[in-house]
Amino acid sequence: MKLSKEEVELFYKLYHSLLLYVNEKFDIVKGINSPRDFKRCPIEEINNIRDRLYEHPALINSFVIENPLNLSSDELKIISNWKNFVKGSFLIFRYLKDYTIFLSPDEPPKAYGVLALTSTFKEMLGPYLPIMVEAVLLPFNDKIVYDSILIPYPVTFGSGIRRSFNEAYQKAKSRFGIITSLPFSSEKR
Repeated sequence: MKLSKEEVELFYKLYHSLLLYVNEKFDIVKGINSPRDFKRCPIEEINNIRDRLYEHPALINSFVIENPLNLSSDELKIISNWKNFVKGSFLIFRYLKDYTIFLSPDEPPKAYGVLALTSTFKEMLGPYLPIMVEAVLLPFNDKIVYDSILIPYPVTFGSGIRRSFNEAYQKAKSRFGIITSLPFSSEKR
């Protein structure tokens, strides 16, 4: 239900490299001069840089073209695929053996199979579902991960609305299946 240690290291190496680039372009946070500096950076500051990235997704292509940190072609391919991110509100709906279901509340609903990074979603959020979160989903080596920041909404759901979530989940599964890679084509399977 989460990436391997090696995959997590690669993810953070690449993601922090991209955030460094964004930070340098917009001069958002002082004192960040290398990807390693993000390890000591408060989450609020990382979130400010992250928001700017998703406001300007063309920065992903610019980073890949410029390749300021001399990353390998395989690493650049991973970053290039991040232009297929999915940002929004999701219900963390169900913990499964292979991934956690993130259910989009949009019409038609979609169910994404998402892998965690260093801790499982259950370890981070607890056993009681559903939980509404703001998140960004990224493709990563034919899997879907989140970009390391989840912003939960402090809401609880009654039994009636939980039933409607289950109906939306069943509708998403029957129409699209569980989406486990991005980009996703909405053509009927």
